[in-house]
Amino acid sequence: MHSNYLEPSQILVFLGPTLSVTQASQILPARYLAPVRCGDILACLRLQPRVIAIIDGFFDQSASVWHKEILWALEAGVRVFGASSMGALRAAELEAFGMEGFGGIFAAYQDGRYIGDDEVAILHSNPESQFQPLTDALVNIRATVNLAVDKNIIDVAIANLIISCAKRQFFTQRHLRQAVADAEVRGGDRQVLAQFWDFVQNGSYVDQKQLDAVGLLKHLATMVGESDRTAANNQVKFQLNKSIFIEELQARVAIRPLRTTYSWLPLAEKVSQEARFLGRVYIQLRNLAGLLRWCDAVAQQKNLQPSEADLADVYNSQILGLSSLNELELEPALIERLGRIQALLKLHSGHDAFAKQVEQLHQFILTIVGKDISFAKEESSAEQITVSALASCERRLYRQVAILWALAEQTNSQSEASLRISITQKITQHFFQQKGVTNEAEFPAWLSSNSFTEAEFSQMMEAIARLEGFVNVPRWWGRGMSNYFSVTECFLPDALRLSGFYPILSKIVQSAEQTQSDFWEAELRNCRQMNAFPQECNITQVAFWLDFSEPEEFVKKLQTRL
Repeated sequence: MHSNYLEPSQILVFLGPTLSVTQASQILPARYLAPVRCGDILACLRLQPRVIAIIDGFFDQSASVWHKEILWALEAGVRVFGASSMGALRAAELEAFGMEGFGGIFAAYQDGRYIGDDEVAILHSNPESQFQPLTDALVNIRATVNLAVDKNIIDVAIANLIISCAKRQFFTQRHLRQAVADAEVRGGDRQVLAQFWDFVQNGSYVDQKQLDAVGLLKHLATMVGESDRTAANNQVKFQLNKSIFIEELQARVAIRPLRTTYSWLPLAEKVSQEARFLGRVYIQLRNLAGLLRWCDAVAQQKNLQPSEADLADVYNSQILGLSSLNELELEPALIERLGRIQALLKLHSGHDAFAKQVEQLHQFILTIVGKDISFAKEESSAEQITVSALASCERRLYRQVAILWALAEQTNSQSEASLRISITQKITQHFFQQKGVTNEAEFPAWLSSNSFTEAEFSQMMEAIARLEGFVNVPRWWGRGMSNYFSVTECFLPDALRLSGFYPILSKIVQSAEQTQSDFWEAELRNCRQMNAFPQECNITQVAFWLDFSEPEEFVKKLQTRL
């Protein structure tokens, strides 16, 4: 539970080329994330922010943040601000629903003076280079030209010509210097244009995007320490219509970690990010997470409430393979979820057909990950001592996926319906790419080496396509699943705990953090001793004393020595 007063750590800011994190942190010590893209708002809600500020976002490198993501955040009671770039654009579009805009660029979009996305779009560098801007934003060009008009450096006609030339450039190639050169080619007065360029070069370039970003951060800084708004003000004025597409996005986000690593993330999020290095095992962990979500939703649809005996017996459930996990401390919410799923399993697992289906799907999983049936066999007690902990978790994971996959098949009447041929064809092509089968001539040899008939292979492809629907594409036959869960939930940590991977990966994460912490402390200690710096000085102070332009540059140099 958080206090009634807003803390900087409860403010998430999506920031990139408009302003460096170092500059921003000096104004507002919030949690800073990379420019926002599709899915990021839904994902960050599980960090339980009270304020989200969107400054920068991706336009063309990946799908842009959806409007309904922001609406979902607003419905969840989070205040969402926008300024400068993508934030200003979305704020103007969603102001009527409660998103709060800030700054001159937002105002220009709001009153219709700016219309296109390209007004704020720029080309920028990669994350390693701190998203440095590589082109000029049209809004900055407009602001600079308007200032020159106000200072009587150029007249309105020349100003409009420069802006017209800038608009003709694609945003990834837009430069004020080129617009000035083009203006001269199109008949602009050479001497006046040269005078304008001297004006720009002498410090009169107006970075309106940065001005708006700084203004928003200062505004948010004044909110720190304030109490929550009244309940009346927190009430949203709309009811979110959860389309099949936003439900699907939420389903995909709920089984994946945040894309980028940050030092301040909760341990569960860092462990989930570490799981990505497990490769194909990670994909099956995602499948387990999605199946947990699906089966629990079905149990809730059926209003299955686990008895106290069911909850007490979760650890000993042979159905879920938890008998060897007694040493794990599962969270109460996960135990309750497993209790509901266990109650659902009791309705379907008492007949031979279910057991046969589990074995068939288990074989499919082993084929997908490139394991033979011997991998699934349990070792004797003596052999278990020598088997790696990761292999033991992997074995358990595949069995759990098979059981819940079979349960999903049993509880979904529409799964019997024929899938579109295009879907199974896409699944088949992807499978062949993974297995290195490059043409039809190699297919019979693959079937023979894996003891499959063509009919059995087709059956496996259709089953994998249905699994994709359960896990990633609920619109195929899973409408309304999001109604049974909070948008703040992530199911991947549950899958990691259930399979036994969580404590192993947690130790890896914490060990790496300790090693890095020891490194920084040693470097600081050396700097203090060598230079007689005060013992209480931090990295920022050391960087300043050693003439690094920014602490980031100092840290980057130290990292190269790791």
